Amino acid sequence: MDAADSPRINDLVRLTLAQAREHALILMELDGTILAWLMGAERTFGHTAAEMLGRNFDVLFTPEDQRHDIPRLERETALKHGVGENDRWMVRKDGLKIFVTGVTNRLCDASGNPVGFSKILRDRTDIRGQIDNLRNQSAAFEAESRRKDVLLGTLAHELRTPLGVLSNAAQLIEIAAPREAKLHDATTLIRRQVRYLQTLVEDLLELGRVKAAKVSLQLERVDVRAIVEAALETSSASLRERRQTAEVIVPAIELDVDATRLRQVFVNLISNASKFSPERAHIWIKGTTEGEEAVLRVVDEGHGIPPELQPRVFDLFTQGAHGEPGPRTGLGLGLSLVKEYVELHGGRVQVRSEGPGRGSEFIVRLPMPKV
Repeated sequence: MDAADSPRINDLVRLTLAQAREHALILMELDGTILAWLMGAERTFGHTAAEMLGRNFDVLFTPEDQRHDIPRLERETALKHGVGENDRWMVRKDGLKIFVTGVTNRLCDASGNPVGFSKILRDRTDIRGQIDNLRNQSAAFEAESRRKDVLLGTLAHELRTPLGVLSNAAQLIEIAAPREAKLHDATTLIRRQVRYLQTLVEDLLELGRVKAAKVSLQLERVDVRAIVEAALETSSASLRERRQTAEVIVPAIELDVDATRLRQVFVNLISNASKFSPERAHIWIKGTTEGEEAVLRVVDEGHGIPPELQPRVFDLFTQGAHGEPGPRTGLGLGLSLVKEYVELHGGRVQVRSEGPGRGSEFIVRLPMPKV
Protein backbone atom coordinates (compact mmCIF):
# COMPACT_ATOMS: atom_id res chain seq x y z
CA MET A 1 0.00 0.00 0.00
CA ASP A 2 1.34 3.45 -0.96
CA ALA A 3 2.19 5.61 2.04
CA ALA A 4 -0.09 8.34 0.70
CA ASP A 5 -3.03 5.91 0.96
CA SER A 6 -2.33 5.02 4.57
CA PRO A 7 -5.41 5.68 6.77
CA ARG A 8 -3.08 7.10 9.41
CA ILE A 9 -1.62 9.63 6.98
CA ASN A 10 -5.07 10.50 5.66
CA ASP A 11 -6.21 11.16 9.23
CA LEU A 12 -3.21 13.43 9.89
CA VAL A 13 -3.81 15.35 6.66
CA ARG A 14 -7.47 15.80 7.62
CA LEU A 15 -6.50 17.00 11.10
CA THR A 16 -3.93 19.39 9.62
CA LEU A 17 -6.52 20.93 7.32
CA ALA A 18 -8.94 21.26 10.21
CA GLN A 19 -6.61 22.48 12.95
CA ALA A 20 -3.66 24.36 11.41
CA ARG A 21 -4.43 28.04 12.03
CA GLU A 22 -1.23 30.01 11.28
CA HIS A 23 -1.20 29.27 7.53
CA ALA A 24 -3.95 29.77 5.01
CA LEU A 25 -4.39 27.20 2.23
CA ILE A 26 -6.41 28.23 -0.84
CA LEU A 27 -7.03 26.04 -3.88
CA MET A 28 -7.91 27.83 -7.13
CA GLU A 29 -8.78 27.32 -10.76
CA LEU A 30 -6.31 28.56 -13.35
CA ASP A 31 -8.24 31.85 -13.57
CA GLY A 32 -8.03 32.42 -9.80
CA THR A 33 -11.53 31.22 -8.88
CA ILE A 34 -11.45 29.86 -5.31
CA LEU A 35 -12.34 26.16 -4.94
CA ALA A 36 -11.27 25.56 -1.32
CA TRP A 37 -10.76 27.88 1.66
CA LEU A 38 -8.74 25.82 4.15
CA MET A 39 -6.70 25.83 7.36
CA GLY A 40 -6.21 29.39 8.66
CA ALA A 41 -7.71 31.18 5.64
CA GLU A 42 -10.68 32.52 7.64
CA ARG A 43 -8.44 33.57 10.54
CA THR A 44 -6.03 35.32 8.14
CA PHE A 45 -8.49 37.19 5.93
CA GLY A 46 -11.67 37.32 8.05
CA HIS A 47 -13.83 35.80 5.30
CA THR A 48 -15.64 32.49 5.83
CA ALA A 49 -15.43 29.69 3.29
CA ALA A 50 -19.06 30.30 2.31
CA GLU A 51 -18.21 33.93 1.50
CA MET A 52 -15.17 33.11 -0.65
CA LEU A 53 -15.93 29.88 -2.54
CA GLY A 54 -16.60 30.68 -6.20
CA ARG A 55 -15.15 34.19 -5.93
CA ASN A 56 -11.88 35.23 -7.55
CA PHE A 57 -8.85 35.49 -5.27
CA ASP A 58 -7.97 38.82 -6.92
CA VAL A 59 -10.42 40.65 -4.61
CA LEU A 60 -8.01 40.21 -1.70
CA PHE A 61 -5.25 42.18 -3.41
CA THR A 62 -4.83 45.88 -2.65
CA PRO A 63 -6.44 48.31 -5.13
CA GLU A 64 -2.94 49.41 -6.18
CA ASP A 65 -1.87 45.85 -7.03
CA GLN A 66 -5.13 45.23 -8.88
CA ARG A 67 -4.55 48.33 -11.00
CA HIS A 68 -1.09 47.03 -11.89
CA ASP A 69 -2.48 43.60 -12.79
CA ILE A 70 -0.36 41.91 -10.10
CA PRO A 71 -2.81 38.99 -9.49
CA ARG A 72 -2.59 37.85 -13.13
CA LEU A 73 1.21 38.31 -13.22
CA GLU A 74 1.54 36.24 -10.05
CA ARG A 75 -0.43 33.36 -11.58
CA GLU A 76 1.54 33.59 -14.83
CA THR A 77 4.81 33.34 -12.88
CA ALA A 78 3.63 30.22 -11.06
CA LEU A 79 2.30 28.75 -14.31
CA LYS A 80 5.64 29.30 -16.06
CA HIS A 81 8.04 28.33 -13.26
CA GLY A 82 5.92 25.99 -11.17
CA VAL A 83 6.05 28.25 -8.11
CA GLY A 84 5.76 31.95 -7.36
CA GLU A 85 6.48 33.86 -4.17
CA ASN A 86 3.71 35.89 -2.54
CA ASP A 87 5.24 38.49 -0.23
CA ARG A 88 2.96 41.50 -0.37
CA TRP A 89 0.29 43.58 1.30
CA MET A 90 -3.25 42.22 1.01
CA VAL A 91 -6.67 43.26 2.35
CA ARG A 92 -8.80 41.60 5.05
CA LYS A 93 -12.58 41.59 5.16
CA ASP A 94 -12.56 44.50 7.63
CA GLY A 95 -10.43 46.57 5.20
CA LEU A 96 -7.25 46.24 7.26
CA LYS A 97 -4.07 45.73 5.23
CA ILE A 98 -1.93 42.77 6.25
CA PHE A 99 1.49 41.70 5.03
CA VAL A 100 1.46 38.05 3.94
CA THR A 101 4.27 35.74 2.89
CA GLY A 102 3.96 32.44 1.05
CA VAL A 103 3.95 30.69 -2.31
CA THR A 104 1.66 29.88 -5.21
CA ASN A 105 2.20 26.35 -6.56
CA ARG A 106 1.16 25.17 -10.01
CA LEU A 107 -0.86 21.94 -9.84
CA CYS A 108 -0.70 19.49 -12.78
CA ASP A 109 -2.64 16.34 -13.65
CA ALA A 110 -1.08 12.92 -14.39
CA SER A 111 -0.27 14.06 -17.94
CA GLY A 112 1.57 17.15 -16.69
CA ASN A 113 -1.14 19.58 -17.75
CA PRO A 114 -1.77 22.54 -15.39
CA VAL A 115 -5.16 22.24 -13.70
CA GLY A 116 -5.06 24.83 -10.92
CA PHE A 117 -3.08 26.47 -8.14
CA SER A 118 -2.55 26.04 -4.43
CA LYS A 119 -1.72 29.09 -2.38
CA ILE A 120 -0.12 28.85 1.08
CA LEU A 121 0.05 32.14 2.99
CA ARG A 122 0.89 33.42 6.44
CA ASP A 123 0.17 36.79 8.04
CA ARG A 124 3.55 38.35 8.92
CA THR A 125 2.41 41.91 9.51
CA ASP A 126 4.21 41.81 12.88
CA ILE A 127 7.56 41.05 11.25
CA ARG A 128 7.00 43.63 8.52
CA GLY A 129 6.24 46.22 11.20
CA GLN A 130 9.52 45.44 12.93
CA ILE A 131 11.39 45.70 9.61
CA ASP A 132 9.76 49.06 8.85
CA ASN A 133 10.61 50.34 12.35
CA LEU A 134 14.23 49.31 11.90
CA ARG A 135 14.34 51.01 8.50
CA ASN A 136 12.88 54.19 9.98
CA GLN A 137 15.40 54.10 12.83
CA SER A 138 18.23 53.54 10.36
CA ALA A 139 17.06 56.48 8.24
CA ALA A 140 16.83 58.65 11.36
CA PHE A 141 20.36 57.63 12.45
CA GLU A 142 21.71 58.42 8.96
CA ALA A 143 20.01 61.82 8.98
CA GLU A 144 21.40 62.55 12.44
CA SER A 145 24.86 61.47 11.29
CA ARG A 146 24.65 63.83 8.31
CA ARG A 147 23.58 66.69 10.60
CA LYS A 148 26.49 65.89 12.91
CA ASP A 149 28.94 65.94 9.99
CA VAL A 150 27.61 69.32 8.85
CA LEU A 151 27.83 70.69 12.40
CA LEU A 152 31.40 69.47 12.86
CA GLY A 153 32.44 70.88 9.50
CA THR A 154 30.89 74.26 10.35
CA LEU A 155 32.52 74.23 13.79
CA ALA A 156 35.93 73.45 12.31
CA HIS A 157 35.65 76.32 9.81
CA GLU A 158 34.54 78.73 12.56
CA LEU A 159 37.47 77.74 14.80
CA ARG A 160 40.10 78.35 12.14
CA THR A 161 39.95 82.15 12.35
CA PRO A 162 40.16 82.63 16.16
CA LEU A 163 42.97 80.07 16.38
CA GLY A 164 44.90 81.99 13.74
CA VAL A 165 44.34 85.21 15.68
CA LEU A 166 45.60 83.61 18.92
CA SER A 167 48.72 82.33 17.16
CA ASN A 168 49.43 85.77 15.68
CA ALA A 169 48.84 87.45 19.06
CA ALA A 170 51.37 85.15 20.74
CA GLN A 171 53.88 85.97 18.04
CA LEU A 172 53.31 89.74 18.49
CA ILE A 173 53.84 89.43 22.24
CA GLU A 174 57.16 87.66 21.65
CA ILE A 175 58.24 90.40 19.23
CA ALA A 176 57.18 93.21 21.61
CA ALA A 177 58.86 91.71 24.69
CA PRO A 178 61.59 89.35 23.50
CA ARG A 179 63.48 89.37 26.84
CA GLU A 180 60.56 88.73 29.18
CA ALA A 181 61.05 85.12 30.33
CA LYS A 182 57.61 84.81 31.92
CA LEU A 183 55.93 86.11 28.76
CA HIS A 184 58.04 83.76 26.65
CA ASP A 185 56.90 80.76 28.71
CA ALA A 186 53.28 81.87 28.39
CA THR A 187 53.44 82.44 24.64
CA THR A 188 55.20 79.09 24.14
CA LEU A 189 52.37 77.39 26.02
CA ILE A 190 49.77 79.29 23.97
CA ARG A 191 51.41 78.41 20.66
CA ARG A 192 51.73 74.73 21.58
CA GLN A 193 48.05 74.46 22.55
CA VAL A 194 46.98 76.42 19.47
CA ARG A 195 48.93 74.01 17.25
CA TYR A 196 47.18 71.09 18.96
CA LEU A 197 43.76 72.67 18.36
CA GLN A 198 44.67 73.49 14.76
CA THR A 199 45.56 69.83 14.21
CA LEU A 200 42.15 68.79 15.55
CA VAL A 201 40.43 71.33 13.29
CA GLU A 202 42.29 70.11 10.21
CA ASP A 203 41.42 66.49 11.06
CA LEU A 204 37.76 67.43 11.44
CA LEU A 205 37.77 69.20 8.08
CA GLU A 206 39.53 66.29 6.37
CA LEU A 207 37.14 63.76 7.89
CA GLY A 208 34.23 65.84 6.64
CA ARG A 209 35.70 65.95 3.13
CA VAL A 210 36.22 62.18 3.10
CA LYS A 211 32.68 61.46 4.27
CA ALA A 212 31.32 63.87 1.66
CA ALA A 213 33.32 62.01 -1.04
CA LYS A 214 35.28 65.19 -1.80
CA VAL A 215 38.68 63.52 -1.46
CA SER A 216 40.34 62.06 -4.54
CA LEU A 217 43.49 59.99 -4.20
CA GLN A 218 46.67 60.87 -6.09
CA LEU A 219 47.96 57.36 -6.73
CA GLU A 220 51.59 56.57 -7.50
CA ARG A 221 53.81 53.49 -7.28
CA VAL A 222 55.82 53.82 -4.07
CA ASP A 223 57.74 51.64 -1.63
CA VAL A 224 55.58 51.30 1.48
CA ARG A 225 58.68 51.00 3.69
CA ALA A 226 59.65 54.57 2.74
CA ILE A 227 56.16 55.76 3.71
CA VAL A 228 56.38 54.02 7.10
CA GLU A 229 59.83 55.50 7.77
CA ALA A 230 58.58 58.98 6.86
CA ALA A 231 55.66 58.52 9.26
CA LEU A 232 58.03 57.42 12.00
CA GLU A 233 60.20 60.49 11.43
CA THR A 234 57.11 62.70 11.78
CA SER A 235 56.26 60.98 15.08
CA SER A 236 59.80 60.90 16.44
CA ALA A 237 59.49 64.00 18.64
CA SER A 238 56.51 62.65 20.60
CA LEU A 239 58.25 59.27 20.94
CA ARG A 240 61.38 60.93 22.35
CA GLU A 241 59.27 62.97 24.76
CA ARG A 242 57.90 59.72 26.23
CA ARG A 243 61.28 57.96 25.93
CA GLN A 244 59.72 55.34 23.70
CA THR A 245 61.40 53.47 20.85
CA ALA A 246 60.02 52.18 17.55
CA GLU A 247 61.37 49.66 15.10
CA VAL A 248 60.46 49.21 11.43
CA ILE A 249 60.52 45.64 10.10
CA VAL A 250 59.06 46.12 6.64
CA PRO A 251 60.50 44.68 3.42
CA ALA A 252 60.41 46.53 0.11
CA ILE A 253 56.75 46.38 -0.98
CA GLU A 254 55.61 48.55 -3.87
CA LEU A 255 52.00 49.72 -3.83
CA ASP A 256 49.82 52.10 -5.85
CA VAL A 257 48.80 54.56 -3.14
CA ASP A 258 48.37 58.19 -2.22
CA ALA A 259 51.68 58.58 -0.39
CA THR A 260 50.60 61.63 1.63
CA ARG A 261 47.45 60.06 2.98
CA LEU A 262 49.00 56.65 3.60
CA ARG A 263 51.80 58.34 5.53
CA GLN A 264 49.12 60.01 7.66
CA VAL A 265 47.60 56.58 8.32
CA PHE A 266 50.84 55.42 9.93
CA VAL A 267 51.46 58.73 11.69
CA ASN A 268 48.06 58.32 13.36
CA LEU A 269 48.64 54.66 14.22
CA ILE A 270 52.11 55.32 15.66
CA SER A 271 50.78 58.32 17.59
CA ASN A 272 47.93 56.18 18.94
CA ALA A 273 50.36 53.44 20.00
CA SER A 274 52.58 56.00 21.73
CA LYS A 275 49.73 57.77 23.48
CA PHE A 276 48.31 54.60 25.00
CA SER A 277 51.62 53.00 25.92
CA PRO A 278 53.69 53.70 29.05
CA GLU A 279 56.98 55.54 29.00
CA ARG A 280 59.96 53.56 27.67
CA ALA A 281 57.61 51.22 25.79
CA HIS A 282 58.59 49.72 22.44
CA ILE A 283 56.54 49.90 19.24
CA TRP A 284 56.95 47.71 16.17
CA ILE A 285 55.84 48.40 12.60
CA LYS A 286 55.93 45.12 10.71
CA GLY A 287 55.10 44.32 7.10
CA THR A 288 54.64 41.34 4.82
CA THR A 289 52.52 40.16 1.91
CA GLU A 290 49.70 37.65 2.10
CA GLY A 291 48.32 36.55 -1.25
CA GLU A 292 47.12 39.67 -3.07
CA GLU A 293 47.45 41.94 -0.04
CA ALA A 294 50.20 43.90 1.65
CA VAL A 295 49.79 43.58 5.41
CA LEU A 296 51.24 46.22 7.76
CA ARG A 297 51.01 45.86 11.52
CA VAL A 298 51.57 48.45 14.24
CA VAL A 299 52.14 46.59 17.51
CA ASP A 300 52.53 48.17 20.94
CA GLU A 301 53.06 47.17 24.56
CA GLY A 302 50.32 49.49 25.72
CA HIS A 303 47.22 49.32 27.84
CA GLY A 304 45.28 47.08 25.46
CA ILE A 305 41.64 47.35 24.41
CA PRO A 306 38.68 45.69 26.18
CA PRO A 307 36.86 43.18 23.91
CA GLU A 308 33.59 45.12 24.07
CA LEU A 309 35.28 48.27 22.73
CA GLN A 310 37.21 46.70 19.84
CA PRO A 311 34.28 46.75 17.32
CA ARG A 312 33.89 50.53 17.91
CA VAL A 313 37.51 51.59 18.13
CA PHE A 314 37.46 53.25 14.69
CA ASP A 315 34.23 55.16 15.37
CA LEU A 316 34.31 58.90 15.83
CA PHE A 317 34.15 60.02 19.49
CA THR A 318 35.18 56.62 20.85
CA GLN A 319 37.31 57.75 23.78
CA GLY A 320 39.32 55.93 26.40
CA ALA A 321 40.05 53.35 23.76
CA HIS A 322 42.53 51.45 25.86
CA GLY A 323 40.55 51.13 29.00
CA GLU A 324 43.27 52.08 31.51
CA PRO A 325 42.79 54.35 34.51
CA GLY A 326 43.80 57.95 34.10
CA PRO A 327 42.69 60.77 31.77
CA ARG A 328 42.20 59.75 28.14
CA THR A 329 41.52 62.74 25.97
CA GLY A 330 40.72 62.80 22.30
CA LEU A 331 37.85 62.68 19.85
CA GLY A 332 38.78 59.49 18.05
CA LEU A 333 39.60 61.52 14.93
CA GLY A 334 42.91 59.81 14.21
CA LEU A 335 41.60 56.26 14.04
CA SER A 336 38.48 57.38 12.16
CA LEU A 337 40.71 58.93 9.50
CA VAL A 338 42.83 55.77 9.40
CA LYS A 339 39.76 53.71 8.57
CA GLU A 340 38.50 56.18 5.95
CA TYR A 341 41.88 56.51 4.20
CA VAL A 342 42.53 52.75 4.14
CA GLU A 343 39.08 52.03 2.73
CA LEU A 344 39.55 54.73 0.09
CA HIS A 345 42.54 52.68 -1.07
CA GLY A 346 40.37 49.57 -1.34
CA GLY A 347 41.84 48.12 1.84
CA ARG A 348 40.68 47.40 5.35
CA VAL A 349 41.94 47.96 8.86
CA GLN A 350 41.55 45.68 11.88
CA VAL A 351 42.43 45.76 15.54
CA ARG A 352 43.46 42.95 17.86
CA SER A 353 44.05 43.00 21.59
CA GLU A 354 43.94 40.34 24.26
CA GLY A 355 42.47 42.91 26.62
CA PRO A 356 43.60 45.53 29.16
CA GLY A 357 47.32 45.47 29.85
CA ARG A 358 48.08 43.14 26.92
CA GLY A 359 48.96 45.65 24.20
CA SER A 360 47.30 46.25 20.84
CA GLU A 361 47.89 45.41 17.20
CA PHE A 362 46.46 47.49 14.35
CA ILE A 363 46.53 45.70 11.00
CA VAL A 364 46.33 47.56 7.67
CA ARG A 365 45.59 45.44 4.60
CA LEU A 366 46.08 47.03 1.19
CA PRO A 367 45.65 45.50 -2.30
CA MET A 368 48.82 44.65 -4.19
CA PRO A 369 49.21 46.25 -7.65
CA LYS A 370 47.77 44.22 -10.49
CA VAL A 371 50.48 42.97 -12.83
